[in-house]
Amino acid sequence: MFSVSLLIFSLTVARAKPVYTLALAILLFLVNFFPFVWGVGISFFDFFPPEMKFAGIKNLKMAFFDPGFILSSKITALWAMTVMVIEIAVSYLLAISIYSMKKFSSLFYTLVLLPWAIPSYISVISWTSLIEGYGGDSLLSRIFGMPFDLTTNIPAAFLWSAFVAAWLGIPMVTLVILSSLQTISPNLRDLVKMEGANPLETALNVYIPQTFPVVFPYLFIIFLESFKEFSTIFLMTGGGPALVSGFGLKSIVGSTTTLGVLMYDKFSLTQNYGVLGAYSTAIGIVMVLLAFIGWNYRFSKKKRNLILSLVLVHLLFDLWGMGSGIFGIFPAFFYFVALVLYLKRRKFKKYIMAGGLIDLGYLILSVSQNGFGGISISSIISLILSATLVFEGRIYVSRLNPSKAFWKILKIGWMGLWTVIIFLPVWNVFAMGFSRENLLPISSFLPDGFTFDNFVSLFQNYDFGQAIINSIIISVMAILIAILTIFPATYAAVHNKSALRLGIVILVSSLFTGMHTLIPLAITFRFLDLLNSYFGVALILSVHAAAISYFLLYPFLIELPKNIEESAMIDGANGFTRMLKIIFPLSLPVLWTIIIFVFIDSWSSFVIPLIFLNNQNLYPVSMTMYNLVGQYGLTYSKWNIFGAGSIVNIVIVVVVFLMARKYIISGIISRNGVDD
Repeated sequence: MFSVSLLIFSLTVARAKPVYTLALAILLFLVNFFPFVWGVGISFFDFFPPEMKFAGIKNLKMAFFDPGFILSSKITALWAMTVMVIEIAVSYLLAISIYSMKKFSSLFYTLVLLPWAIPSYISVISWTSLIEGYGGDSLLSRIFGMPFDLTTNIPAAFLWSAFVAAWLGIPMVTLVILSSLQTISPNLRDLVKMEGANPLETALNVYIPQTFPVVFPYLFIIFLESFKEFSTIFLMTGGGPALVSGFGLKSIVGSTTTLGVLMYDKFSLTQNYGVLGAYSTAIGIVMVLLAFIGWNYRFSKKKRNLILSLVLVHLLFDLWGMGSGIFGIFPAFFYFVALVLYLKRRKFKKYIMAGGLIDLGYLILSVSQNGFGGISISSIISLILSATLVFEGRIYVSRLNPSKAFWKILKIGWMGLWTVIIFLPVWNVFAMGFSRENLLPISSFLPDGFTFDNFVSLFQNYDFGQAIINSIIISVMAILIAILTIFPATYAAVHNKSALRLGIVILVSSLFTGMHTLIPLAITFRFLDLLNSYFGVALILSVHAAAISYFLLYPFLIELPKNIEESAMIDGANGFTRMLKIIFPLSLPVLWTIIIFVFIDSWSSFVIPLIFLNNQNLYPVSMTMYNLVGQYGLTYSKWNIFGAGSIVNIVIVVVVFLMARKYIISGIISRNGVDD
């Protein structure tokens, strides 16, 4: 199966300039695509290595119609939409506030990006300690005047985990919105100011309408990425708290058991690889459907596919038991009418709006009556698509006339609040790291008995130095693999139109992958003897960085003056020589950007080591840090040692970022191989 599918994939993807593209194509196949093929293949067998017995569609039938799988899919969709709404709302507030600043905009922009510098396994655990504390008694619970026990409080676990996931994603969304705000004509801004519009009217009538063509298609990307989320929920809630309706014969689903958590639980408890393959296939099909919808956003002027998706989403998910059931006929009818009108080039948006309102009403009513079981995936996806298609960028509000001082105080208050929210988890780990006692900072903002002993203990008793060495080895190997495979493949894509399909494959695979491909990949690596190895982990990390690396490098290479290579060709230099001796040196600014990105991404990786390493001698910093705390509420957590390790970790990442800052800036602003 591996050999045949690899041959077919290579002939399809890497037939143009195979010397340059074959290595990357093989890695993409091995890490992103074959695990799904492998999962589908073994799902037809009861597979207890080395015994393998044909089982027909028994495993697939069990997975596809498992009430636990269906409930987990619904929870995942609602959780992803919640994260998306928080990210968009907060990011717009931040971006518009920074954009309208006359002073300190650079400072606040740097502060907004700070969560990027903190590995998620540190920030998520830090947030969890701030929220949960001891049995719900925490700093935040005292501020809000209510307990937040994430092990028993279902709304708190769901909403706080969504907030923390959004907190991690807000820097990227804010960057996208800020970039689109820069395209607004200065004349338009001056005209609005002359008309006397206040900040709220300016935001609703100018900033949002002018940026929505860029930002609204990004909605589904946020939704899709949140749909694949694992580490935030795993570290905060482990999939809990328990639901009465979540206890089934085949699966146990909690209020935050997303599909990634469900798949990991199956991997931990199931010995039958065929069953794992069946669940991987079921989740993979859901991801393929969502990736197809996300792919249609590339065609911003062709709305036909998005309108058609509204109809198909109801057809597929309603029949599967994840949607609105028979009630889905009503919104689907309006979407179908909209599709017909669009094809006839007639006005159609009011029908999409009507369908969207029906979906919204059903979702609210169904969830209020049936809880998580009343979630409709088709309604959630339809709401996102409807918002994208209907919004025209005109929001008129009645004139409000508060004074300029009011808006200034409001902005200062909002930005000050978000600054506190950014620094809160950082302060938390510093307070723990310098605390003499193994306590969470609940009642005091200062460490409990200032000491440096935690740092000494960290290196003497917990082998943190070896963990740093392991992280460096993995990161360097990932960088080498990424550069050696992505650079020649991108060079080939620039010089051969047929090689461009590799970029499409990279993009599709980045949308499609998730825990459902990592688990079959772990099974594959077990047979290839790549488990518990630096190389195996680095291989996966390099492929996961392929998408951003390719799309950073391709625009740079395509803008290089063609006469540079033409002169070398006249002198008799072949393609490989031109690539190595001319193009590679000219590409160093953007390559440094890729190197830093891969390094930080590899250093911060938690999920890959969690699944592919079980030898503590090979554990990188992320796994060592996780072991200091363990599954929240189930083990004795060493908070002061965790805080010390977090401080060392943050310092290393920040130092690397600051040392490489000039390379990153030059990589972004370079044009035609020379700095502006």
